[in-house]
Amino acid sequence: MSDLCFECQKNNHAIFRSANLPDIVKSAKLKKQEEHLRIVNLERDRYREQVRLSKETVAREGLTVLRRNPPCSRNLSMHYSFDFAQQVHFPFNPYQPGPIYFLTPRKCAIFGVCCEAIPQQINFFIDEGMQSSKGSNAVISYMHHFFAHYGLGETDADLHCDNCSGQNKNKFMLWYLCWRTMYLMHRSITLNFLITGHTKFAPDWCFGLFKQKFRRTEVNTLADIADVANKSTLTDVNRAQLVGNEQGDVFVNAYNWQDFFKAYFKPLNGIKSLHSLRFDCRHPGVVFTKATSDQKEEKAVQLLKDTNVWPPREHPPVVPPPGLDHTRQKYLFEKIRDFCSTEESKEIVCPKPALVVEDAVSSSNEDEASHPKRGRHQ
Repeated sequence: MSDLCFECQKNNHAIFRSANLPDIVKSAKLKKQEEHLRIVNLERDRYREQVRLSKETVAREGLTVLRRNPPCSRNLSMHYSFDFAQQVHFPFNPYQPGPIYFLTPRKCAIFGVCCEAIPQQINFFIDEGMQSSKGSNAVISYMHHFFAHYGLGETDADLHCDNCSGQNKNKFMLWYLCWRTMYLMHRSITLNFLITGHTKFAPDWCFGLFKQKFRRTEVNTLADIADVANKSTLTDVNRAQLVGNEQGDVFVNAYNWQDFFKAYFKPLNGIKSLHSLRFDCRHPGVVFTKATSDQKEEKAVQLLKDTNVWPPREHPPVVPPPGLDHTRQKYLFEKIRDFCSTEESKEIVCPKPALVVEDAVSSSNEDEASHPKRGRHQ
């Protein structure tokens, strides 16, 4: 099982062990769990309310699909959720051959951005040769691509994600959203975090629909995975976006946002305790923070090091994909290639490494050098 709340487990265990303790101690332990669940329900209600309002907006505007729209081209507010899913491997066969159980086929990470109001989710499929990490550079790059190519052109965006500090809840994500409002790519943005251990939301539903179809389908290549996603529902809830292909062609650029922003912004202290953040174009460089969404007063914090010096409007440098190292290429060629069902997919997913021939030649030369041929008179 996943998405279990450690705080709930600790509180419930403490309540269970308080049977023979004084009533005042029992009451304190119960109140601690009640307060935790109150905050959980509070943040969940905020998520549901933002989704409800977005659905009303979509119905009123007649929006039915995610597609490219100019920034701030529609005077409306829209809600999006984003998250990573558990990676899948390919080639994949529903009737799994026994030997592949002990092997590691080619990996494909999945990042999804969901617009619950339509509903529709864009799933970014990331080949292991395209992914350097699942950190903030990757998340921001995929979100930036989503807004540019699939956003509804809203002026105000409400975002929800989990509490993962390495991916979402970090200074780089805050700096990026601040940068967007400074250059009027959005008029305002709210970033909301569900409580740790209680983070099941719409992207998980879309990932589940994809995984159901995936487990029943033979898959050889990334293109097959994208096709599975596109056919996982009859109403186009899931749509696929390849970050790149097996040959190294890039369709979604990754940018070095971290180094790009470091010179202009400063960190926000105590970010882990916050669950509601707001950015507004009328207050460049400022983030308005609340520990919980029911707090009436917001704390304003200036993130710019110098309010007279803004980061450039242009994109930061592109981070080239790392590709597969020779060891991994050789492993796929020797161990995984036979599990591809077609000759074409074998050449796409597990091609022969270019260095294999060179290695063979060099090793034969080493053998000759270490074992010289004996002459007739030796």
